[in-house]
Amino acid sequence: MLLNRISLVVFVFYALIVCGHCKDDSNKRILLNDPNYIQQLITHLQGELQTLQATVQTQHGEHQTLQTTVQTQHGELQTLQNTVQTQHGEISSLKTQLSQANKGYAGGSWYGHTGAAVDYLCLPRDPEWLQTTVVPDDYTGRLYGAEYESNTGHTLFGPQSRDEEVPCAVCRSTSFVSSVMIPARTTCYSGWTKAFSGSLAAGYYGHIAASQYVCVDENAHPLAGGADRNDNGILFLGVKAFCGSLRCPPYEQDKFISCVVCMK
Repeated sequence: MLLNRISLVVFVFYALIVCGHCKDDSNKRILLNDPNYIQQLITHLQGELQTLQATVQTQHGEHQTLQTTVQTQHGELQTLQNTVQTQHGEISSLKTQLSQANKGYAGGSWYGHTGAAVDYLCLPRDPEWLQTTVVPDDYTGRLYGAEYESNTGHTLFGPQSRDEEVPCAVCRSTSFVSSVMIPARTTCYSGWTKAFSGSLAAGYYGHIAASQYVCVDENAHPLAGGADRNDNGILFLGVKAFCGSLRCPPYEQDKFISCVVCMK
C-alpha cells in the first residue's frame, strides 16, 4: 500500500514536470535525476519569486504613498474647515461689533458739472425736510442719485449692473475707534481687523467733475427696485492702474485695483 502511494506521488510529480514544459512542436522526455534540468527549474522559480517580491514591494510603496496622500489631504481639509469656521466666527463677531446708523441709496453731484461736489453720499430712505416750501432759485448745488457704470453690461459690481442704482449703508463700530481704506489690498496688515474688501471705484477720468476714491464691497449688488434706465448722476466706475509715475512692478498696467477697509 505504501509502495503504491509512493509510486502515485512520483508519477504525479513526473507528469507535472513533463506537462509544464511540453511544447506543441516537440515532446521531450525529461529525466527526474537530470541535475541540469533540476538546476534550470530552480533558477527559473527563483527568478519568478524575485519578480513577485519586487512587484509586492512596489505595490507596498505605492500603497504607502497613497496613504500619505490621503492623510495630507485630510489634514488640508481639516485646516480649510478650521479656516472657514474661524472666518465665520470673525464675521459673526464683527456683525455684533457694528451698528447700522443709516441705510439707503448713494447719491452725489452730476458727473458733468464743473462745480460738482466730489463726495459720495449715503441718502436715507426716509428724508426729513427743514424747508417745506419749494423756492424758485437755481443758484444752488444739486443732488442726484448714483449708478454703476461701464462700457459693457457687466461691471465690477455684479452682472448686469450697468446703469443700475447703488445701495449703501453707514455703520458705527461699537469696539473700534478708527478705520482706514487701503487701496490695492484685499487683506489688512497685522493688528487691524478686516471689515470688508472689494474694488476701488471713482468717477470716469475724462469727465469734467472731480470724484473721490471709494471701496465698493466685493458682494455689491444693484439697488432692489431701482429704475432700470440710464439716469446717470454721480457714477461708480472701476479703477485701473496706469503705469508711468505709478511704479510698475509691483503694479500692472490696466489691472483693476482692489481695496480693503480695516478697523482698529
